[in-house]
Amino acid sequence: MQQIFRRANESLYSDLESYATALRRIVSALPEARALCEQVQREARLADALLAFGSGPHVMELKQALFHIGDLWPFREHGPTRTSGFSDEIAEAASHAELARKAISMLARLPDDALSGELRTCFTNMAQHLKDEQALLEECHAYIAPFSTNSDLTRKRLNLLIAAAEARLPASEDRRAAINTYAEAAELLQSWEGGVPIDDHGVAILNRCISLLGASSELFGILSVPAHSSAVRQGFRRAESE
Repeated sequence: MQQIFRRANESLYSDLESYATALRRIVSALPEARALCEQVQREARLADALLAFGSGPHVMELKQALFHIGDLWPFREHGPTRTSGFSDEIAEAASHAELARKAISMLARLPDDALSGELRTCFTNMAQHLKDEQALLEECHAYIAPFSTNSDLTRKRLNLLIAAAEARLPASEDRRAAINTYAEAAELLQSWEGGVPIDDHGVAILNRCISLLGASSELFGILSVPAHSSAVRQGFRRAESE
């Protein structure tokens, strides 16, 4: 049982450390995605201002395209609040880029005047920004997807550690501390899975879980932490104490 206990703790620690690494990368990447979306909106506003000088049935079609392209996820009332991946945002970027390309094709069939040329430039820039945003979101999705699919196993490991501490550790303050530690980690992880802002608060939740596991490992020699994690753990402890 001791070996199972140790292995479960090490695996859980590694899981949460991987979650935190992925989430830190996502937190650093999302401002880049938002900046690309802001640039799309700037180009859309310029195109809309140019269309005020246009005439013909294509004007309404282009305005409709601009309306949809400008409706981007960072600017809605609620941003992404789950950590299961970015499939919706990726699909949105691809769909909006396709609308921009259709607008370019439509403009290519119109007389080649200065207004059409400027509009083509606007929609070409929008398509490129959306393509770049999609690539960035796909990178974020690749980081988090493997860990989101393993959340059930992570939860099972936590439940095992709580049950093992209750059943096998001798009654003492240390046992109570261990049970409380794992229960708090379980609660924090559940909050994270349920949807917390994808920002520094999300990283803090995972870092807190890792700190709890590290503290428990130091209380009980039977609960070892991978040696390669020590430097990272110390950084978390410093952050927690600040």
